[in-house]
Amino acid sequence: MTYDIKDSVYGCLIGGAVGDALGAPVEGWTHERIQEEYGSFEEFKQYYMPYSKTEPGTITSDTAMRHYLCLAVVKAQGRIYPPKFAEVLRQHLNPNRVWINEEIILKKISAGLNPWDVGRGAVPDNKATGAITPIGIVNAGDPRQAYQDGLVLASMLQEGPDRHATATVAAGIAHAIMPDATIESVIVTMLNQSTGIVERSLDLALGYAESADSVDDLVETLYDRFLDWRWPAVQWDREKYHAGELISASPLETLPTAVAILSICEGDVDRSIVESVNYGRDSDAIATIAGSIAGTLHGASSIREGWKTQCEERNQDFFEELEDDPEANFEHMADRLVDCIRQEHQKAGRRQKRLESLLDGEERPS
Repeated sequence: MTYDIKDSVYGCLIGGAVGDALGAPVEGWTHERIQEEYGSFEEFKQYYMPYSKTEPGTITSDTAMRHYLCLAVVKAQGRIYPPKFAEVLRQHLNPNRVWINEEIILKKISAGLNPWDVGRGAVPDNKATGAITPIGIVNAGDPRQAYQDGLVLASMLQEGPDRHATATVAAGIAHAIMPDATIESVIVTMLNQSTGIVERSLDLALGYAESADSVDDLVETLYDRFLDWRWPAVQWDREKYHAGELISASPLETLPTAVAILSICEGDVDRSIVESVNYGRDSDAIATIAGSIAGTLHGASSIREGWKTQCEERNQDFFEELEDDPEANFEHMADRLVDCIRQEHQKAGRRQKRLESLLDGEERPS
């Protein structure tokens, strides 16, 4: 099959959106409850947010934040840093589309605080971790730079190891977009571009995946050994914890879980999304990470057509709100991100010429 970079970029965006919208109705459910009620949950359903009744296929804040970041990259025509992202958030972020953490960040930015500092004291949150994928796209082929850019931008929304988990996702996307990438090489890249507790959490979860006989076996092990014991910080309930009912919003649980599911599903896009959704807990966050990575690796053409069509149609209002353009959608954004990769290629060429001039020892004009 001929490689198509547009298919890969679109796969990242629509794969992440599908996982998000599919996982939203069962967010906070346990795996056991999903199995009892649905067997396997594979179709979009209506769900409820605090401010609205949300139709099947509608994205949550995970994907909304991703596209605020996409817009910042497009406006800059390439790599960005916190003030550029802050400008887009000030101008475009709809507080009704995001969680409390992002509302707080917007208030800090709007109050005039330094964008480089606003992530201090942030609530543990997965939004940046699922949203960071355009940073991997614009740093295509350079996971190390994707990690560094991802860490800087994650620091606007997170603190502590959560930022490093987010940066690791960016690095994984930067490798997954390459024509010769495999799910094994993506996972190796993510392990190499991680640090401290993030690397250990990935290693633990992947060890469980390697020794599991099936997805159900992996899920049982993760529920037994891998739930985030730190959350909530107060009102602890041992029985609810062991039942999997105390839901953590920490990337230190969701990212390793998504990567373990990707591993046992061998990176298959549709299967990885379905199993991530059916895992339960922070199901939309887990599925949006898995869908983004597998979608980048195998392209949008590998994703179930009905999912893509419904997700595109259901979220037209978001894109019109975001860009004031009724023609805007996930695929259109993918085209623009591919243009940003071209811009980065041109910038790299110009820098190469400057370095050649430097190394060749050209005389400076007098």
